[in-house]
Amino acid sequence: MTAAAAMVGHSLMDGVALGAAFQVGGGMGAAVALAVITHDFADGFNTYTITSLYGNARRKALTMLYADAAAPVVGAATTLLFTLPEELLGCYLGFFGGALLYLAAAEILPEAHHDHPARSTLLFTVAGVCFIWLVVGIAD
Repeated sequence: MTAAAAMVGHSLMDGVALGAAFQVGGGMGAAVALAVITHDFADGFNTYTITSLYGNARRKALTMLYADAAAPVVGAATTLLFTLPEELLGCYLGFFGGALLYLAAAEILPEAHHDHPARSTLLFTVAGVCFIWLVVGIAD
């Protein structure tokens, strides 16, 4: 349950990043929204799996899944209560983006190419880069 609660906290911070991005502008908000929504599908799956894997009842797993789904909305809504100074906002969004880039470069990409090289791995890597370019184009 602790790991699932951490996932909910993570999703809450995703929502704060989403709300902060909309404070920068609509394009930035749309780009971050696309990233957060896509990312949170995996978070929901992981939250449910972590909760049920360790023998918790299905009801508890679903409760944590619903909490994880609601957390980004709550996090984004909290940013309606305050406006971050521009310097702090840039640092927060930079840290948020940098953390995701670190995870992709240091953890996900090497694992994708480890012990099972395939053309599909290369294809999906190139597709991911193209998708990032598309998202950056939306942000402009």
